[in-house]
Amino acid sequence: MPFHFWLSKISSGAIYMDALHHDTVQALMRISTTADQEFCEGYGLLLHKVERIFRTEERWMEEIDSPELKHHRAQHARILGNLYQGQSHIARGDTQFGRNIIDKSLPEWLFFHASTMDSTLAQELRMATLAG
Repeated sequence: MPFHFWLSKISSGAIYMDALHHDTVQALMRISTTADQEFCEGYGLLLHKVERIFRTEERWMEEIDSPELKHHRAQHARILGNLYQGQSHIARGDTQFGRNIIDKSLPEWLFFHASTMDSTLAQELRMATLAG
């Protein structure tokens, strides 16, 4: 999935969440064009960025006592598991495995996750703000 498509089509309606998504896509775009020797470091930085973004979303969900928190965390855990598996392959010199994650798996998953679960979260956050 082309990254520019991702940027132009995903909007949760929450500026702060859209900023996180935009930041992730920008990081994906940067790493997708790096040479193999820089790919390992870039992958690690991306992994830490994704972890930080997921923690932010989960903190928001805790703050509003979201009923979807457990399911959302499980989705995050699954993709982080895949990213850690990729990091293991990359550390052994298999950069192609990592590039497949960066170029295909992660963008597709993020697009789906953002357009479903994160969209729902954005709506919950807006409702909590109005109620508060």
